Amino acid sequence: MIRAWGSSGAKISAVWGTASSTAGCPGEKSSLIRHYVLAEGYAYFRNADHTLESAEIGPGWGFSARSGWNGEFALKLYSESVREEISFYDKVFVPPGEYNFSGLKGYFQTPYGRLFYATVSIDAGSFYDGWRATVGIKPVWGISSDLTLSGYYEFNRVDFAKRHQSLTAQIAQIRLLATLSLKFMALAFVQYDSAYDEITANLRFRFNPREGNDLYLVINGCLNSRRTGYSPVRPPYSNRAILLKYSYTFNL
Repeated sequence: MIRAWGSSGAKISAVWGTASSTAGCPGEKSSLIRHYVLAEGYAYFRNADHTLESAEIGPGWGFSARSGWNGEFALKLYSESVREEISFYDKVFVPPGEYNFSGLKGYFQTPYGRLFYATVSIDAGSFYDGWRATVGIKPVWGISSDLTLSGYYEFNRVDFAKRHQSLTAQIAQIRLLATLSLKFMALAFVQYDSAYDEITANLRFRFNPREGNDLYLVINGCLNSRRTGYSPVRPPYSNRAILLKYSYTFNL
């Protein structure tokens, strides 16, 4: 949703839940430990004329199962007042106007803390004067106590049929975290963005010889996976950088 400087807003939320230890709630034979209903929302108003800029409200339901599964789903109602054209990836646009739309938003997660677990999220429904669908999955694999491999894949589809505009964007990430010792940590991150045709890589090392002393080495790079089809033709890399940082805490 849009956000802008020069606006003020408020957020409200309320949760009503039940737990297995409460009378009238899921019993010992129930597959649920806890479930709840909720209602939350926000509203932002422009400071200049106090008109509504952006608002969201909706009810939802969440649960925690004895098996370790948990999730939350909500029906969302949106109101957006657009005064300047909005661009998504510079490929599809939303013209100024007043928009009201709705959607379903939620997630569910497999049992946390196991060797392998995953979170799946969804956000779909009408979107301004069109519709959208976003589905994401984030798996995490604890290879060992010192090595964690995680990933993320997100599929986005936006369609404004009345204006003959559509966009499909995919994001894929791989992250490897290695805690080699109490003093040394390394993090490798690679991301592909199909909408920008870019592959971003980040390699970060941290050396902590003692409390308050840290040495960081960061290597960044952004590769253009598709160079043709752009005017002018894109270079092989959008940017590359090597950063070295050392911090020392003095005792006074």
